[in-house]
Amino acid sequence: MQTSERSGPSPVSPVVGERDSLVGLYFRDASRHQLLSERDERRLARQLIRSLRIISQELGLPDDTPQTLREVVGSLGDACAFSTRCRRAYHLAMACRRKLIQCNLRLAVHIARRYGHQGMSMNDLIQDANVGLIKAAERYDPGKGFRFSTYAYWWISEEVRRCLQRGTRVVHTPENVIDEIRQLQKASMRLNQSLGRAPSQSELAEAMEASPSRIGELRALAAREISTDVPLVEDGSITLGDNLDGGVATTPEYPLRQRDRVITLRSLMDELGDREREILARRYGLNLAEPETLQTISDQLGISRERVRQIEKAALKKLRQLAADQSGA
Repeated sequence: MQTSERSGPSPVSPVVGERDSLVGLYFRDASRHQLLSERDERRLARQLIRSLRIISQELGLPDDTPQTLREVVGSLGDACAFSTRCRRAYHLAMACRRKLIQCNLRLAVHIARRYGHQGMSMNDLIQDANVGLIKAAERYDPGKGFRFSTYAYWWISEEVRRCLQRGTRVVHTPENVIDEIRQLQKASMRLNQSLGRAPSQSELAEAMEASPSRIGELRALAAREISTDVPLVEDGSITLGDNLDGGVATTPEYPLRQRDRVITLRSLMDELGDREREILARRYGLNLAEPETLQTISDQLGISRERVRQIEKAALKKLRQLAADQSGA
């Protein structure tokens, strides 16, 4: 690792078929940033040490606080609330961070390409390699005396390995859940061999010291995902997503239609007399918890049930006529 770190990764050059892809564009962008020489890296480390020391003194951090961007700058909060000297130190520290990341992008690409034959897309591998590079920059303590590229090598490799362990899942699964799924798979294989059959959910729960419901959740999370872009016909004109109909209520215009119906009904009801409007509202539960019976309305209004029925019938007829007139207009 020391040898490859000193000599640096070979120049990044896209392979055939990558030149016009997003990966190819990323390769060319990464190649614009030159690798840091040992002398340049020492100078950058001195600037970072000085900046972090100034910020630590301004914040009054304990002497044993690790002098890293994560620990020192992470405690800063709003840099504008501190002295001019502290703000300058903050901006210099962030510039050092940016320089460390940019000048080691080719190292991240170099490590990612080493794992390109293991079934993962290069996009995903490079993305996770960059996550490892950023983590290294945040945790790098320049006062320890070792080179950043040596420190970053481990973080980048570790993040790429985690990417391979997660696999090609569309939905990102947390690392702790991935570990649980892996333990479930091992327990399932072990019980299958000892029992001579597939273990039940309760047997797996006992073996893993977990609840049966948790085992069910892990099984569901471990199930293979299906993309909605999977073609259902040879020419790809129809996909699985085209056939997943959620019903009228899921269409974008459904809430607008409902709103328009409410507005129209209110305008029609305003054309009725007070008693007609009250009886219809109570009979059909408009703005009420539930519709009321003829008997209830009759008792409260002091009129017969038949009269309530007649008023309701006349009001509905009037509403139909008003609606017909509006649609005809």
